[in-house]
Amino acid sequence: MASAPLHGGELPAMVDQELADLIRPGLTPAQACVLAVASCPGVTDVLVAASGAPHWRQAAEAVAQPSLTAAKLREITGVLAAP
Repeated sequence: MASAPLHGGELPAMVDQELADLIRPGLTPAQACVLAVASCPGVTDVLVAASGAPHWRQAAEAVAQPSLTAAKLREITGVLAAP
């Protein structure tokens, strides 16, 4: 189970739209972050708190997406680790 997948709102501020599109085109940075967390091996549930119903619906839409593959997660990690 993953709790606070957006690290108190800090994580989406570090993700630009280009990285969000690499994760899954069409998602917002916050949605892309939630999807990446939900796609991690061993994570079966994600606890999400939202400031309102629209943000909760966006998070629910992200979790409903097909999971990212292990190869895609490695690609994202490689981009984040690049100098």
